[in-house]
This record gives sequence, C-alpha cells and structure tokens, in this order.
Amino acid sequence: MAKRQFKAESKRLIDLMINSVYSKKEVFLRELLSNASDAIDKIYYKALTDENIEFNKDDYYIKIFVDKKKRLLTVSDTGIGMTKEELDKNLGVIAKSGSYEFKTENEIKDGHEIIGQFGIGFYSAFMVADEVTVISKAFGSDQAHRWRSKGADGYIIDEYDKKEVGTDVILKIKENTEEENYDEFLEEHRIKAIVKKYSDYIRYPIKMDITTKKLKEGSKDEFEDVVEEKIINSMVPIWRRNKNELKQEDYENFYSEKHYGYDKPLKYIHFSADGLVNFNAILYIPEMIPFDYYTKEYEKGLELYSNGVLI
Repeated sequence: MAKRQFKAESKRLIDLMINSVYSKKEVFLRELLSNASDAIDKIYYKALTDENIEFNKDDYYIKIFVDKKKRLLTVSDTGIGMTKEELDKNLGVIAKSGSYEFKTENEIKDGHEIIGQFGIGFYSAFMVADEVTVISKAFGSDQAHRWRSKGADGYIIDEYDKKEVGTDVILKIKENTEEENYDEFLEEHRIKAIVKKYSDYIRYPIKMDITTKKLKEGSKDEFEDVVEEKIINSMVPIWRRNKNELKQEDYENFYSEKHYGYDKPLKYIHFSADGLVNFNAILYIPEMIPFDYYTKEYEKGLELYSNGVLI
C-alpha cells in the first residue's frame, strides 16, 4: 500500500487553488454537496438507459454527520460510487472532472444537469481539513475502497469494508488558530446556514441529525435534548415553480427568508427567458434600505444560481 503522488505540480497547484480560487473557506461544503448530488445524478442517468436499474428517488439522498469530539465532518451520499481506478483517476489528478467526463459520454435527459465540471472543488476540503478520507463503493462492484490524503504530499488507496453503494467524504477538521476559527464547521447551526446559503436548491434531500429541546413527557417546565433526522434544504427553488401556482405571500416569505428581514418588498418581478441561454429570475425592489447598506460588509449585486447552487 504505497503512497501515490498527485499527477500535477501538487503542492504548488493545491496551494494556489486554496489561496486564490476560493475567497471563503465555507464554500468547501458547497463543493462537496455538489459532488454528492452529481453522484446521485449519475445513477439516475444510468437508470434512464438501463431498464434493469430501478431508480426510486426516495432511496437517494445526502447526509451530513458531525462528530465534535473527533473533529470529524462527513458528507455521505447514496449515489453511484467510485471504483479503485476511478478514485485514482478522479481524485489523484488535480483538475480532473469525473462529472464532466460523464456528461460528455452520456446524453443528458429530463432537464437534469450535472453540477461539477472543472474537477477542483473537491480539493477545497483541504482549506479546513488536515486530512481527507473518501470511502466509496461503486454501483455493480463487490469491493469498496478508501482514499486518504493529508494534502499535497500524496494519497493512499486501500480496500475497505462498506456494504452500501455510495460515497463518504470524511474531513478531519483543523484545530483553531489565532487567525481562524475552524470549530464553526462542527457547529450544527453554522452547517445549516451554509447549506441554506449555497445548496438549498440541490434537488435531492440533504439530511442531518438536528438537536432540539422538547418538553419532557409528564413535565410542565423541564426540557430535554432530542435528536431527530431532518431535511435541511428546500430542494425546489421558487423561481422554477409555475407562477400560476404561487401567491403573493410565497414571494414575500422567500424574500424575508433569504434576506433575514421582516419588511416586505416594494415590488417583485418573476420572469423567464428562452433562447441561446435559458434562465428564470425573480427581481425584488426593497421597500427599505438594507440595514448594512452603508457598511463594508454589504454585498451588492444579484444572486446567481446554477443548477440550484449559489455561485
């Protein structure tokens, strides 16, 4: 089980991507969730062309696990999985996109679109993790494999025991420094906020165990922590829904939810365009000046989503 080297100018290229491509560390989760969504899309495409493959959408989802004590953050999917050769090819070659390759080799149908194309998003995990482990079992394969790396020095692939088809991406989150707080990526509320911001409209359920306080049975004033699995993304964006099915309050609720305000928009316009480029859009005119309008933190401009992901 010898250590393999990345097939590129490893350290220099990874450092460049981490320090130049991404302006915010939080986007690593967006990239991993997009990869997980792509993996489910791939099994869906195979089911379209192979009548022997059954595709029940309820069986396909993404789940996020957090282990604070071990500082582990895991993104699991029930998608197509990867063989040993695919792990080596897709993760061992920087900027090699398995999703792009799949897209060019298969006819895309039914309005679906694979998200990842450039093959560098996975490596954003090293912005927040000392070590990344990928455990995967490919559809149609009897043997699972594990890919492990601590960054530019290389990676190891070995056999692993995994019963279900799919992929687990496990991040060993870095310790805090004077400049950076990495603990935030182990906090339930922070993870939910990142999902809501970037990946709310991924078409498959993103699940997570959520802790809530509930009144103890038989008690009037004593509460207890209860852990329940919940879906934390909306899946269907409002702009893709039929305008005839939407009410004014739907537009107002979406505006308040996305911009954390209690005011209503002065005006909204919902429209679509078909041509060389197809898009759906909602344009809001605020009734009040945003509270942070005169601060340096204010982010102006439009929010652009591609295939359900904020870019």
